[in-house]
Amino acid sequence: MSENHSDPEIERLRKENEELRKKLEELRKEKERIEKEYEKYKMMHPETTGVKHGKPYIIKLPTLPKVRKKPGARVGHRPAFRRMPAVITSVQTIDICACPKCGGHNLSETQDEHERTVEDIVIEKPIAIHQIIKRRYCRDCKCLVSGKGILALPKARFSLRIMLIVTYLKIGLRLPRHSIPQLLNSLFGLKMSDGEVSRILSQVAVAFGPFYDQLVEDIRNAPARHMDETSWRIDGTNAWLWAFVTKGEALFTIATSRGHEVPLKVLGEHPKGVDVHDRFSAYNTLARLTGKRPQQVCWAHLIQDSKELAQFYGEEGDVIQCVMKKTYVRACAFDHKGTDEDIDELYRLMINDIDRQYKSSHCNKFVKGLKKAKESLFQFVKNPDVEGTNNRAERALRHSVVARKISGGSRSEFGARVYEKLMSVVHTIHLRGQNIIEHGPAILLTSHG
Repeated sequence: MSENHSDPEIERLRKENEELRKKLEELRKEKERIEKEYEKYKMMHPETTGVKHGKPYIIKLPTLPKVRKKPGARVGHRPAFRRMPAVITSVQTIDICACPKCGGHNLSETQDEHERTVEDIVIEKPIAIHQIIKRRYCRDCKCLVSGKGILALPKARFSLRIMLIVTYLKIGLRLPRHSIPQLLNSLFGLKMSDGEVSRILSQVAVAFGPFYDQLVEDIRNAPARHMDETSWRIDGTNAWLWAFVTKGEALFTIATSRGHEVPLKVLGEHPKGVDVHDRFSAYNTLARLTGKRPQQVCWAHLIQDSKELAQFYGEEGDVIQCVMKKTYVRACAFDHKGTDEDIDELYRLMINDIDRQYKSSHCNKFVKGLKKAKESLFQFVKNPDVEGTNNRAERALRHSVVARKISGGSRSEFGARVYEKLMSVVHTIHLRGQNIIEHGPAILLTSHG
């Protein structure tokens, strides 16, 4: 009787055991999946990242090199030193009449002497110039006319030199607005309020309006332009600062959109030249709407993306990163003197090395994107006006990124328009190896005819 009861019991226990084994296997697989996701999360969110007030920040760990390098330039590098002034303004003789140790006057004749050249700045006090502006009646135009002074802008209380210095301090050196009056007062005794700083910046922006309009035309007609964007703020509202940079011009514009409408408005429907960018979708849409012009994607971004694949997906990513680095070195070796046949060979070698079936979907997606971007990978191989990276635009935006961290962006829509114009002027003059204080008046005189 007990055996009859035991057989069903054993069968029931066997089934329960089998179900428990299946559940255990499912839990084991789920555990492996969670562990993989956790490892990936740790790689993307290292321990050196913290959160403060809801915002992530980087905790830099102390790094002490195993071998301390000797300070100074590396072996073989050209030395850097300050050259002697070309013109000596004055000569001073420094003699001694009393001993600095005991205060005695029992000194001998001069035993020896040495020379040095010291540079100094003459601090001048501001001067006030009273201008008498005469008006005359033009019998041909039937109206009163007056001469234009070059010392100051119309309706300005400060000279053009002072206004350009204020612009350079605020835009070029990123000084806070309230620090500029303190600096001018400390050095020169010049009284100025915070509000006057804002007024000066707006007046200078208006004066450089024609020059800014000319920059738009130059950017549109350039043989190549670098484009990039970064976040900005307008009175606490999210916005974007766009940069369009060539070898001699820089154009900035601030908009509330990150879409293709912004570069389309700046460049127009029929721009010339090659666009260099980081593969952001807005630039691809821009190219499609403006005649499918030649594009050059940034190889620095491509190699960085392949580096992340190597970091997250091991050997498969390592293969891709190695191929991308090797291909870029080959492309740069042509020194912009390659041909279409050279480009075809570069692309063939790259695809032969990289085209395979990967376990990771991210690796497959990266290679698939490269196959679609053949025409935009190697423009710099044959075009001397095109660079292989978008570093020129990245460097142009870096200045404004720091300014945004200091000031928080623009306080108003009008302030955004002022900043984009002045930043365009200051950076353009910098690219041309000039400075706004010295060359600004000449630019205003030329742009205004």
